[in-house]
Amino acid sequence: MNFYPYTNPIILTDTIFLLYGGDTGTSVSGQRDAAYWIAEEKASEDFDSFLLPTIVTGTYLYNGNVIILDHAYVHQVYITRFRDYEEDIYYTVSGTGNEYVNLFNQERGLLDISYALSNCKCSSYSRPAPFKVQVVYQAGLTSGTSFRPDVLLGLTTYATIILNEITGYGNEAPGDIGVQDYSNQEYRESRKTLLRTTFGTSAQAQFVHNMFNRFRKHRFVSL
Repeated sequence: MNFYPYTNPIILTDTIFLLYGGDTGTSVSGQRDAAYWIAEEKASEDFDSFLLPTIVTGTYLYNGNVIILDHAYVHQVYITRFRDYEEDIYYTVSGTGNEYVNLFNQERGLLDISYALSNCKCSSYSRPAPFKVQVVYQAGLTSGTSFRPDVLLGLTTYATIILNEITGYGNEAPGDIGVQDYSNQEYRESRKTLLRTTFGTSAQAQFVHNMFNRFRKHRFVSL
């Protein structure tokens, strides 16, 4: 699980929420901020990146020449450090403007360190292959992307689901669970199979999931 560094909403505001169909109703600002934050955190979890460019540090066990960074949409790699079993740093590469470290797939966050390993002679008897590789990098959607209508509509819809649970207005079912079949007196409804998404299984959750389809990268199968 990737650590989410923000403790307050960074995209949604009351103005945006109302503009995209949200209803503040009788909720207070603290309840709305909680709903906004949860919506943004879930969106970040869904497409493995942040809603705005964010600098993070990741540490990975060395098991090959390609590292799958913790986040997609990587803009820049600042530092790559190679550590031994005693956590000592025995080789450091700055940036990617060199022949040693190559960010060969930015959208999927794939980092090639093969040239760095050959340069530092990390596979020799006196200096074995690194135990861990530490990478400082910046990842996230750009602000121009995060404030697109489809992203804002998706965030607003899921924030509404959470706010309804907080204030007690309710959703399609308690806990916003997906309803496959419904009948009441002479009315009966049977829906298409619902997906299990990051946002839940309800029809509204499917809608949010669809809003973020283009940002979701199948990173581990791209290798």
